[in-house]
Amino acid sequence: MDAPVKKKSSGAINAALGIMGLFILWRITHLCIGVFGEPRPADLCIVNIQGNVLHPGKYRIPSGMTHFEILKVAGIRPTSDISSFDLAQQVSGDKQLDVGTMPNAVSIKKQPDNVRLEFSLGQISIIGRDGKSRPVEEGQAIAAGDRVLSEEKSQAELSVNAYSRMDVDEYSECVFDKINEEEKNKKLVAVFQKSGTCWYKITYGAKTELFRTTTPLVNISVAGTGADFMVVVRQDEIDIHDMDGLLLVERTTGSEAINMISGQSAVIFSDNRPFQVSQLASEVNPADRFSSLTKQKTDFVLRNMPLNFLFCAVPSVYYFISVHFETGKVHAVNIPGSVSVEEFVQGCSTLDQAFLYGGAVFVGTLIEQIMDARIPKYCVFTKDDVIRAAASFGGISVDVDEKAASTLRVTKGIQKLNNEQLVGFLKPGLSGSEDFQARQIRVIKAVFEGLRSKNIILTALLAEQMLANLETNFTVSEVMNQYAKFNEGHNWSFKEHALPIKQVTQKGKVRNDPNIEECKTLLQGN
Repeated sequence: MDAPVKKKSSGAINAALGIMGLFILWRITHLCIGVFGEPRPADLCIVNIQGNVLHPGKYRIPSGMTHFEILKVAGIRPTSDISSFDLAQQVSGDKQLDVGTMPNAVSIKKQPDNVRLEFSLGQISIIGRDGKSRPVEEGQAIAAGDRVLSEEKSQAELSVNAYSRMDVDEYSECVFDKINEEEKNKKLVAVFQKSGTCWYKITYGAKTELFRTTTPLVNISVAGTGADFMVVVRQDEIDIHDMDGLLLVERTTGSEAINMISGQSAVIFSDNRPFQVSQLASEVNPADRFSSLTKQKTDFVLRNMPLNFLFCAVPSVYYFISVHFETGKVHAVNIPGSVSVEEFVQGCSTLDQAFLYGGAVFVGTLIEQIMDARIPKYCVFTKDDVIRAAASFGGISVDVDEKAASTLRVTKGIQKLNNEQLVGFLKPGLSGSEDFQARQIRVIKAVFEGLRSKNIILTALLAEQMLANLETNFTVSEVMNQYAKFNEGHNWSFKEHALPIKQVTQKGKVRNDPNIEECKTLLQGN
């Protein structure tokens, strides 16, 4: 997906830039509360912000700016205490803001670790402790005591905790004896590799983690911060190839032990001959051995996995967009900035606060947990980004409601709005928050229809210019690849969703908690 794409035709280029338009204009819907145009002197006020911020001092700001916007400019530290601020409150006069200090920095709460089957090729079997086989599907959890078996021309990739991976080659059998069990103040993952070849890419996310591979002849413990190694179990010997990291290798009888370092191979014989250690041979290349699995997985992901990305606007507008190429559906989930994230974060209450602490990356991490979906891409728009995008497209045709039409002095119904009109159309204070959200969705739909009908056309140069000015991790080549897929689809449909929320009263305050079970199944069956 990250590979460069040759620009062979204007169609491919326009395709690429179309999805850029999708990104940008979907992002238009997330317009921030801002003052339209240059403020008049009478509209200016002085805000003196002091305390635990990166840039304390006096700021001359337009009347109507929110606490969110002011704190964003002042800069929040991980220990800044902003719990007392109403981030949506607008400033209408001179004001003093004081930011306190928390005893501990904001941090993500530890999520349960596990082992999962991420992808498989060919015939893979998973047999439980009770001897019964279980259906094999991507993403399923592996429990302690489960056996994983691979047949001829079969391979599997498993994830271990947050950062580690394990690839299983054909004719292999592994048993997960322990999964994060306490052992000498460590959380141990222990795998018994009975036969075959496995490639282990172990990275410890905490000092309390420990990974151990047991074979019929030796135990292999990963030391330091992790290791990259391959183990081949044959009838009369065990071959260990250490590509990177420190391994502690000890006979199961305890009669012999060595420390293996990066670039070494070791052969352990069943007749108790001393370990034979040598330099890692150039032909030892796990990536080549598992290239079919990697290619199949990459093709599967590109072909079937949805394009998930997050759009943020300053302040308080967040959309999770999921484009399902296989079914031809685009989903847009509106996530309120007031939604509680206390279940996932220590020291941070709402999604708006999370943005101030860690930006779109932090927000995306939290929404991943709420929606149970991987969200690898993000895009953040400001008012200026919206104006520039709308101007580049020559305006957007939107269904204008009566209240907005009166303010914009246009006729109710489908109207092509220019950049200034579009900003006014999306202004939250125009006629209330409910109307504001409805207009956001209308603009998203308008962009979707423009892309589907190919009425919105971009150029490669324009896409590059837009990406250069946006806070995003999209690249032009990724945009081109994804929109090419979008162009191949037919009968696209668009569906909007509101995040399932339940109100909880705690200590006299109402909190908007995400209904996790409903959130995780929101897009299923759609």
